[in-house]
Amino acid sequence: MMYHFFVLSIPLLFTFFTGPASANSFSSCPSNGYLFHQSNSVSLIDIDRRTSHQGVVVNTYDAVGFNDIDSYIYGVQNKQVVRIHNNFIAETLIINGLPEHGFTAGDVHNNKLYLYAQNEGLWEVDLTTQSASQRLKKQYAVYSFADLAIHPSGKIYAVDNSKNIHRFDLSQSLENNQIDITASVGLTGVRNFSGQFFDDNGMFYVIDANSGDTFLFNQLTPFSVDDDFSYLTLLTVDNVANTIDIARCNNAPLSTLGYDMGDAPNSYQTSRLVNGARHQVSSQLYLGLQPDEDLFAQFYPMHDDNDLGNDDQGIIFTTPTLNQGSTTYITAHIGGITAGYLSGWVDWNNNGNFDDANEQVIDNILLNSGEHTLAIDVPIDSVITDSTWSRFRINSSPNTAANGPGENGEVEDYPLTITGFDTQESYFWFPSQGNFATLAFEDRWPTQDDYDFNDVVLKYRVGHVQETATGKLSKLTIDIELQAYGAGYNNGFAVKLDGISSSSIDVSKSFVIINGEYHNTVLEMTENPDDDAVLILTNALKQYFSSDCDNGFLRVDPSCELDKNERVTASMKVSFTTPVTYPEHLHPYLNPFIFAAPNEKHGFDSPPARSLEIHLKNFSPTLKADQGLFNSEHDHSMNTSVNCSVENNCNSYKNKTGIPFAILVPSDWKHPIEGKSVLSAYPSIENYLSSNEHDTWFMHPESSKVYSLTAE
Repeated sequence: MMYHFFVLSIPLLFTFFTGPASANSFSSCPSNGYLFHQSNSVSLIDIDRRTSHQGVVVNTYDAVGFNDIDSYIYGVQNKQVVRIHNNFIAETLIINGLPEHGFTAGDVHNNKLYLYAQNEGLWEVDLTTQSASQRLKKQYAVYSFADLAIHPSGKIYAVDNSKNIHRFDLSQSLENNQIDITASVGLTGVRNFSGQFFDDNGMFYVIDANSGDTFLFNQLTPFSVDDDFSYLTLLTVDNVANTIDIARCNNAPLSTLGYDMGDAPNSYQTSRLVNGARHQVSSQLYLGLQPDEDLFAQFYPMHDDNDLGNDDQGIIFTTPTLNQGSTTYITAHIGGITAGYLSGWVDWNNNGNFDDANEQVIDNILLNSGEHTLAIDVPIDSVITDSTWSRFRINSSPNTAANGPGENGEVEDYPLTITGFDTQESYFWFPSQGNFATLAFEDRWPTQDDYDFNDVVLKYRVGHVQETATGKLSKLTIDIELQAYGAGYNNGFAVKLDGISSSSIDVSKSFVIINGEYHNTVLEMTENPDDDAVLILTNALKQYFSSDCDNGFLRVDPSCELDKNERVTASMKVSFTTPVTYPEHLHPYLNPFIFAAPNEKHGFDSPPARSLEIHLKNFSPTLKADQGLFNSEHDHSMNTSVNCSVENNCNSYKNKTGIPFAILVPSDWKHPIEGKSVLSAYPSIENYLSSNEHDTWFMHPESSKVYSLTAE
């Protein structure tokens, strides 16, 4: 793929060819490189990989490399090692122990010049002692190298003219040394790879002197036995005809325009040398107003500020600080014309990485171009600090990690401050803050059907926020995660607050987040403000997932793995206008239920919609429930008033033997596979059904009849 680059106005280092008397070293680690040609001429290659022909020089040189210790170029002329001054006049060095071979490739590393001759070997020239020692035996030097380059780690890389790439370890002794990795790069045609060099980010550039094509090997892993030799094709370079070699300080930055990189401290894996987060810049997909192309990773405290006016502005936090136990909002501005997957991380424990379990706060949400409001929950145990970091990445494909390469997209890093939680509030969770209960529904009520309890299976958790002084309820957080969906029908999910009026809900501060996306409606409107509040999470769960398993089922068929990675996570955030006194019989898990989605017939002649509700056993329906469905088909309810939960005398949602149509398990639960009754999958459930007492029945499944999530 070809890339186009923004060109920076960077002055070139023009060289004036004066006499030997004025000879001197080059500037300390210049950003320019020096292309030496067969025609006794030299060109400069600047930070944007643009070249400028500088004219004729006195001699031709080969196997050259820039020494960042003394800022001279070293190489070979007429089989002799020379030190090249900034006027390109060279002085010959007498090197002890170096044979007069036709050296064709070389580079300098740690004040040592490395010279390669095909069928002769590789020599290391100590530029301090001016002595040489052989590093590679002749029997291993069978490749034709027009050039080689040394990675900052000390590994030699070279692409030969047969289009193979090689890696060679300088740390080994002569007896043990050999070229340890060789692989084809897959190029075709006649090539002359006489310009090979690294930049300070450890990226390997290879220039073909025949065509001017430039190839960037940006995935090299010199400490791995399985190196990654994938590459990008960059814009062609001019003034490279008849190039013999290139000398360049590999500690100097070189343009990586065409990429966007992060800004967080390098412990967060920001720079290329530590496999930093990076994306191919594209006008098709980016964050903010326009793509932000970087010269290199300018990580904190340098920060990303290259004066192009398009730096990080794609994520806006509503507040500069995040409060422990609170919910903060962000506005994500997605630019371009294609949809992308947004991921985000926050270093909650301020340990300098995004590796901890709860630190991915946005998980591959597919977003179209435009502005999106998203919510992030701040853990109550997050570290109070004014110097932690967050990272956001938009990518054309899902499953982006916090570091490493991405596809078309952009990465933006932001510093954050975390403040302490409100000491005026206390928190109570069901079943606990770190764990979920399980809700399982049969959606054919009032018909019992197959009783496999996998029609809708949800992980479920409720957080209660109370005033510490009064014990009154001020907020609720209701979290769910879809575990399985074995229903052919589409269902909604809601929660009834028994004994808490609709007028108590602060609609302006209550909302729903589904798969990270903010929705500003949660309360179902009622005719009487004193009616019990009903919180609608969604009218149709099926719109949030897609499964290629039979019937579109989700995780109910153990022989189908096409649904393993489908996820639906949601949270309802409920605030009260003024804190309310807990109703005496309000359950800690409230009154959750499913209902028929709009336009879904559910086996009836016409869609029942909200009137078809399925609650837990002995819980009250809402005012919108169709009372005519009770005591029909297999239902044997006796007291189904909308107030029976408050009065603690419900007798509802069960058949004549006491079997319910919804169950709550106070932990994770392995639900039955499709078509297997819960009575056979969990034989000890009989005691629970007869006594309605929670025991350990859910911990003793028949393993062949339940669906296991442990492989995920």
